[in-house]
Amino acid sequence: MPEISLKKNYFTTISVFTAAPEDQRRLFEIIVEGEEKLRGISGLVASAVHLSHDGTRVIGYAQWERKEDFEAMRADPDRQGHFREVRELVKGVDLIACRVAFTHDNS
Repeated sequence: MPEISLKKNYFTTISVFTAAPEDQRRLFEIIVEGEEKLRGISGLVASAVHLSHDGTRVIGYAQWERKEDFEAMRADPDRQGHFREVRELVKGVDLIACRVAFTHDNS
């Protein structure tokens, strides 16, 4: 499970995939299948997938130990088929690399 903390200096990616509402469920399934294949991969800390209420977006949140781990995964030839499947369903993708700068816990 992702841990959003200032104490960790993870390389974080937020991916916003935009699709037609009728494609959201299938896109979600493909993305989750891809995430499950990453279990145990070097450098991946945690990930989560969100669905927008309007049915047009799937949002992926992933934490990596280092940027280089993320880049190695993206360059892996075995991942290219997965990326191709995703591209066939999306109208666009925004990939945002970031780091945690602030957190608030209301408990």
